[in-house]
Amino acid sequence: MPISSKKSLNKLNEEVSICKKCLDLVKIRKRPVPGTGAPNSKLIIAGYFPEECGPQEEGAPFSGNREGSLMRSMLKDTGLSLESDTYMTYLVKCAPCIKKVEESIESGIKGEPTEKHISNCINYFTEEISIITPHIIVSLGLDVSNIILGNFFSAARQYQDMAKLHMKLFENPSFKLVPFYSPADVFAGRISESRYIEDFRNLSKLFRLV
Repeated sequence: MPISSKKSLNKLNEEVSICKKCLDLVKIRKRPVPGTGAPNSKLIIAGYFPEECGPQEEGAPFSGNREGSLMRSMLKDTGLSLESDTYMTYLVKCAPCIKKVEESIESGIKGEPTEKHISNCINYFTEEISIITPHIIVSLGLDVSNIILGNFFSAARQYQDMAKLHMKLFENPSFKLVPFYSPADVFAGRISESRYIEDFRNLSKLFRLV
């Protein structure tokens, strides 16, 4: 996917905050969650979508829940900062909850983004890349990694095992991509927390070289 022309990051986030492309999500979302961090970051950390509890309530990526606490503590541990060199965002800016009605009370249960949700949001992510011009993007989790590889690296292959992608380096003329387990993978037991933290420390050494 080609990188679009630049615009203000503040302007882009304003567009995200009032986006109504996915009418099904507009009806049930708490709020869209734009990215946050330094406009001239060398590093973008990209998750899949904001959890309903935490990021959607706080209005910021990786905040207000244990996944966010882990991610932000690792940034602090490695000396990375949202004020100076790091930007965090999601591919899909709204939580893809499914409306459920029980005893006349409407609530949301966790769903997965549809192809339409992804296609509607991918241009926002493309513009984030264009504005920030990162050296490295870290994609958190299998779905995010496959989507970025397909859209920005023309990869026909869909990986089925995150273990085969974790910390593998991909390059295109615009940026390097490093797939990484997501914080949710840690709490699901797919990777130990100690190894996750150590791998991120090792990965941060690459950030210092670019």
